[in-house]
Amino acid sequence: MEKTAVGYVRVSTKNQVKEGYSLSYQIEEIRNYCYAHGIHLLSIYTDEGISGAKVDEEELTIDREGLQSMLTVIKALEVDYIVVLNTSRLWRSDLVKVLIQRELKAVGVDIKAIEQETYSIYTNDPSDFLVNGMMELLDQYQRL
Repeated sequence: MEKTAVGYVRVSTKNQVKEGYSLSYQIEEIRNYCYAHGIHLLSIYTDEGISGAKVDEEELTIDREGLQSMLTVIKALEVDYIVVLNTSRLWRSDLVKVLIQRELKAVGVDIKAIEQETYSIYTNDPSDFLVNGMMELLDQYQRL
């Protein structure tokens, strides 16, 4: 049975575009990845000019229109994965990570991060857990 996915792309600054993380680059990479892995890509959601760490800490909500639309769709459709260039496109803070992972786990959706081949929110492998945690710390560090 063919797996299905939605893509998510985000840039927060013009500098990220210069560093190779433009929206068009991320979209192309997601399309190529899905094609190469036989994953049916349903749609791609976009947020531009918004930090991956932005969160309303009182309401525990993430104020990103594209992300919220994507989370609504994955609840309504049978989606296996969210495909991103890397997890820093989804989050750059622990609180945002926890909120997004909670939503994904509630509907059984995993993340395919193109630049982090072994990434899974369901990993039980200690080595993968360590590497993923280190990558997420580096993402937060780069934001400082």
